[in-house]
Amino acid sequence: MDRHELTERALPFLLRRLHDAGISATSHTDEHTGSTHLEIDGWRRINVENLIDELAQTDPSKHEVRIERWVAFIMESGRIAEQSITDPDELRQRVRTRIIPADLAADPHLSYARPFPGGLALALCLDFPNTVTTVTNEHLDKYPLSLDELYHWGQINTDNEAIDEHTACGPFTGIAGESLFIASKAAHIASLVSTLRIDAPHGLLFAIPDRSVLFYAPADPTVITEQYLRLLDYLRIDFMRRLRSTPAHTLSKDLFYCSPDGSFGTITRSNHPDVQELFTTPDLDADRLVELAVKNMNFFEGFRTRFYPSNM
Repeated sequence: MDRHELTERALPFLLRRLHDAGISATSHTDEHTGSTHLEIDGWRRINVENLIDELAQTDPSKHEVRIERWVAFIMESGRIAEQSITDPDELRQRVRTRIIPADLAADPHLSYARPFPGGLALALCLDFPNTVTTVTNEHLDKYPLSLDELYHWGQINTDNEAIDEHTACGPFTGIAGESLFIASKAAHIASLVSTLRIDAPHGLLFAIPDRSVLFYAPADPTVITEQYLRLLDYLRIDFMRRLRSTPAHTLSKDLFYCSPDGSFGTITRSNHPDVQELFTTPDLDADRLVELAVKNMNFFEGFRTRFYPSNM
């Protein structure tokens, strides 16, 4: 059963069970990506693609049980979201920063979120034992900590999220974990470099293809163009695989660079329509790969001045 059929079967049942539970929910499908989400009670957003990921890996005889668990999860997360944490110590412990994709970054309920390169944004979440809730504008006035304090403690907690895997991934080294916040460690690369003792005197190239994955590679100025091509080729294949298997978990197709002085940005423009063949065609011949990789270049000033000063 393909994802479209799974969605067509699961969504009406999910909506009916939510209605039976007294929860107002409407479904919306992104016209560009085809992904489906629910809008709960007029403002809360639940990504249905996560449920479809689970159903795709579950025996069909157990699908209704999975969906019932999701109904319970939505009810529990709604109950928690409506509560306001008034204890500043509890808030300091629960808050996390999280890098979110462009479609979520455009949500008016998250207008406080801070821009992150590549069209992404850095938002805030609260981590509970059985659920993670996203902080909205409406929550902020009720909290005993300022927005700056929330980001401060949130990033400390995200920096401290457990890494379960640390291994070679082609030309990258990869870290991964069960945590939803592994990729969000990219918002404080200096902490990651220090924690993992990464030797990167010329800066760090990294990618965040999945919310629970981060790839990195110390920049090598002697072969920087060749390194860019190797990293991009590995990343595009990896991203296509993730998009097929767990699309709701994917985050960014871009390559990023962080210089030794801490400035960083994208060195690709991977959402541009001119380069989408990179992410739809696995078996590109070498010439076509190079042609598209050059089109995909988007070297920000900090990268260009360090590695391509003669081209300025």
